[in-house]
Amino acid sequence: MKMNKKAVSPVIAVMLLVAVAVAAVGAYFIWYKSFQAGSQKNVEEQTGTIGSKLRVTNITNDNATFYITVKNSTGYDLKASVSDPDEEATVSIKIKDSNGDDHMEDSVVGASGGNEKGSANFTSAAAEIPNDEEGQFEAAGTTDIRPGETYTIIITAAGVTTTEKYTAI
Repeated sequence: MKMNKKAVSPVIAVMLLVAVAVAAVGAYFIWYKSFQAGSQKNVEEQTGTIGSKLRVTNITNDNATFYITVKNSTGYDLKASVSDPDEEATVSIKIKDSNGDDHMEDSVVGASGGNEKGSANFTSAAAEIPNDEEGQFEAAGTTDIRPGETYTIIITAAGVTTTEKYTAI
């Protein structure tokens, strides 16, 4: 059976055109669905880019101390002690090493004396992190920080807990 070469070319061209059109329509609907109302916000909340009321924005360390910067959006001013729970809240921090052992037991930031397994303090003279602002505190366990070790840092304030993994430098 002999086919006409001129008849085959238009058929293939039409098939390719239909395939490209179907692919383009499919790509458009996938793109459209990803940006529907709430969908983008949902993705960002799952990845922690928005919606977190207490977000760790930076962590560094020296041999003995972690320096942790947080963005406070809890609706409270974070302070060492609470006199009016409607206006301010305490911050507590716990740090575990990669084995799950406490590097620093649950400590209230700014509390005098800390505990036998570490202490935490605000780094600013104001000793607080106002609502909708960033602030820093330092946390020190009783043992040196091991470079390359991955630590789990758990911060709780105003009823919000955030957990961050950090590999020490």
